[in-house]
Amino acid sequence: MKDIPARCVKLKSDSLIVFSEKKSKITFLNPDHNTYRAIQVDGCVFNAEDGHKCDNLLESVEYADQYFVELKGGDSNKAVEQLKDTIDKLPPRLAGAKRMAFAVFSNTCPKNDTKRQAIEKK
Repeated sequence: MKDIPARCVKLKSDSLIVFSEKKSKITFLNPDHNTYRAIQVDGCVFNAEDGHKCDNLLESVEYADQYFVELKGGDSNKAVEQLKDTIDKLPPRLAGAKRMAFAVFSNTCPKNDTKRQAIEKK
């Protein structure tokens, strides 16, 4: 398992936890102010030579649930590959932890066709 350097982690307990990049943005609701680790994956945990990786990871301190985030302009296939590869590189801290992936697009939405259905299955 890849160690996550402390410099890549920020503890967050805000009611809204936001990741944004250029025109893409995702907000996680945290009404109970639970503590999460907001982890910068791309450019901190992994560098360019490490291959595909997503932008961020939000991890529950208490339950170790993981929410992988890729903020994208529009290339859905690349987003899925980045999420999948990061999930494979960073196994869960605890067995049974929930793991979810989010691809956020700034200017497009993948069409509801067979390509999108294939992506959803991944």
